Amino acid sequence: MKIGLVLLAALVSVLVAGCGGGSSSSGGGEFSLGGPQDALSRIKREGVLKWGADPSGGAPFAFFDPKNVEQVIGFEVDIMDKFAAHLGVKPEMARCSWDALLEALLSKRNDLVMNGIEITAERQKRVAFSKPYYVYEQMLTVRAADKDKFKSLDGLKGQKIGTLSGAEANNVLKRAGFAPELLTSYEDSSTPYKDLELGRVAAVVQEQMIAEYYAGPNPKVYNVPQTFSPGKYGVAVRKEDVRLLAEVDRILDLMKKNGELAAIYRKWKIWNERQKEVGVEATKE
Repeated sequence: MKIGLVLLAALVSVLVAGCGGGSSSSGGGEFSLGGPQDALSRIKREGVLKWGADPSGGAPFAFFDPKNVEQVIGFEVDIMDKFAAHLGVKPEMARCSWDALLEALLSKRNDLVMNGIEITAERQKRVAFSKPYYVYEQMLTVRAADKDKFKSLDGLKGQKIGTLSGAEANNVLKRAGFAPELLTSYEDSSTPYKDLELGRVAAVVQEQMIAEYYAGPNPKVYNVPQTFSPGKYGVAVRKEDVRLLAEVDRILDLMKKNGELAAIYRKWKIWNERQKEVGVEATKE
């Protein structure tokens, strides 16, 4: 039993060490946001908003700039820059692997998480979500040679499908009747498409903006135009941070109405009419 406890402690230590080790605006380092004080008051007093995200293979959300790998860019980086300005503080990215971001939030290693986190009933048991800021849909990608063979999930039963670890696409596939052993999960968004090209999986299911960014320019793979299983992204905060959540909603509402969100979505070529469903007001091209 003692040996088991020691091993468990070591594992937890390794997992924790994998988050909060870097920052997009400073050298970063491990930090703790513990304490009984109100989160919003502390953020304003310190002048820094630590937001959780994973820039490793995370386009177009937050990713390392191919032209300058020391810089992180993406549509959510742009959102957080504007968001922090409205709050009157500086944004600082608290880096962590994507499927561990909510654990980092709950252990107070960031103030909030914005990184394509799908709002689901299961996640709402653990954290609170802001009002949605983006409507996403799933997209199926196959090899170009198979585009007439595989036109939907129905034709892929029994085949291996690539997904992002922890993403809602896994649940979509399970609900569609795919056995868990047929789902090949990856730690980043780009590798599934490389394995698809190499024939290691028969298809990839990820959210449309991811598929269009990584697979769209590659003539060897094909994005099936018909999207499916819509959902919404939200900002995740700890349930006890009620005032912070209210401020997040206030600023998101402002950015929806003043055109800032729509302008960012157009810049990153992810605008579509479905965004009006969450109150994002369109801007002119």
